[in-house]
Parts: sequence; C-alpha cells; structure tokens
Amino acid sequence: MPPTSPTPCAAPWWVERAEILLASKDVRTLDLGALWELFERFSFVQENVEPDLLLLDVRARPELQALWDALEVSARSVTEALDAAGDDVARQLRTGDLAPARFRERWEGLGFTEAAGRASTAADDWLEGLLRISRITTGQSRPPFGQVNMASRAQRISDFLSITSPGQHDTIYDLGCGNGKFAITVAASCSARVKGVEYGQTYVESARRTGERFGLPNLEFIHSDVRDVDLSDGTAFYLYFPFWGEVAHAVARMLGHVARDRDITVYASGPRHDYGEHFLEQVTQGALCLAPQRQDFADVMVLRSAAFA
Repeated sequence: MPPTSPTPCAAPWWVERAEILLASKDVRTLDLGALWELFERFSFVQENVEPDLLLLDVRARPELQALWDALEVSARSVTEALDAAGDDVARQLRTGDLAPARFRERWEGLGFTEAAGRASTAADDWLEGLLRISRITTGQSRPPFGQVNMASRAQRISDFLSITSPGQHDTIYDLGCGNGKFAITVAASCSARVKGVEYGQTYVESARRTGERFGLPNLEFIHSDVRDVDLSDGTAFYLYFPFWGEVAHAVARMLGHVARDRDITVYASGPRHDYGEHFLEQVTQGALCLAPQRQDFADVMVLRSAAFA
C-alpha cells in the first residue's frame, strides 16, 4: 500500500478571527462606537489565547507568528484611534464646548436597536467606548450581598432621564454604581448633582479614574456601604439590582423614610423576589406609591413619594 499523507493540523480557533479582524475597515473612517466594537473583538482574541498555547501553535505552523504579530499591530492602531476619539469628547466636556443637552442628544441619537449577533446598541457602544467600560466586569472582588458589575444599558439611562427630568436643584444617587457608566453618563447629560455609591473598592476607584477624565463638577463617587450613607438630600434614586436580601430591605426602608420628608423618585430595576418586594412593602406602608408598569421596562418599578403624589 502506498504511504498515506499526514493529516494536516486544523488551524487554531483564533486564526479565522484574526484574519477577519485584519480585513476590517480603516480605523480612520470609524466613529467612537465602531472603534469600541472593534477594540472588544481584538481584545477577545488577545485575552483568550494563552501564551503557552500560542507558542505551540507557532511551533506547529511557523507562518502563524506573522499573523499574530499583524494582529497585535492592528490592535494597537485601534486602541490609539479609540483613545484619540475619546480624548476629543472628554476635552469638549471639560471645556464646556459640549453642553449636557448636546451630549445627551449625541448618544441618544445613535439609537437603542441591538446589533445582529451582539447584545449591544450603537448608543451603548459609543458610551462604553468613551468610558472604556465593558458591560460586564468579572474577576473583581465583591461583597456577599453584591452583584457582578453589569453596566446599565443606554436605553435604561435614557428612560431614567426622561422620567425624572433632573435639573440643577436635584441630587441623583446611583446606589451600587459599579464602574460608573450610569453616574458618569447622567452627570454629563444634565446639571443635577450625581452621587455614585459603591461598596467594592476596585469598582469605585475605577469609576473615580474614569470620571476625573471628564472634569464633571457635579459628579461624586462615595466608597461606602450604602446603609451608612446619608441619602436625605436625594431627589432621585437609581438601582440596577445592585443587591438583595437584608441590604435591599434596609435600603428600601431608608428610601421610604426619605420619601416621607420630601418628593423623591425611585427607579428600581430587578426581580420582585427578595428585591422588589422590599420596595413594595414601602408602598403598603404608605411611604411610596407605584407608577403604572410600562411595557418596554417590565422589570422596572418607578416609585414616588406618596405624600407628594
């Protein structure tokens, strides 16, 4: 029998992705949101190819070294372009050339339709590219009662702004603010004072670094257990299911106490069990009243001070 030819090795999983990325559009033609989407695709490949396995891939197919090198060069080009685009917007915010109303129009105008095959929208890509905040942050320590940090979707932020219409006399609390996407976006989009409260030190340090880049005088991040924070100056409160159980119960009681003294709005997103039920308890006790449920945001409870309704 004639000798059989050796079976060629299958290409590593990253090769096809790298080839597609290297065929991407010229970064000079891309806006901030498109650059962020491309940046995340490059990052996914780079972060998921282990150095030891890459070495084995190259030993088996030496030509792959050139492909990997080209991938890293292109990734640096995308990062530089993303930095430049974000720095330009940050400069406009610092100098006042981009007023809050115009900033809000800019990201809202991109739309909230999810891209095919991606759980993201053009508005989210633009904001997350500007802030350099991925939607889900893993690998960071969090308290037993805290959730994995998940950045708020742009449509939810827009909905909050539409409902509360905050002005310069308002103080907004983002309770369990994580890396700060909501708090920074809202502070840049209106004249209200915005305070992000976060227990996780790594999260709040990241949020502060990001916020400092934009020089927003109406933005503050508080590193604390939310139960130890004086919320009495708040007029609007945002919670994106940041905690549950006893902490959620304690926060609902705190907000019920504030609601008896002043007109507030609570925008609480999350499940009814062991979270929403604590806010509904404040409705039963007469501190808050529940606005009608809205079809587009079925998981959101909008509550207002019963005494001022």
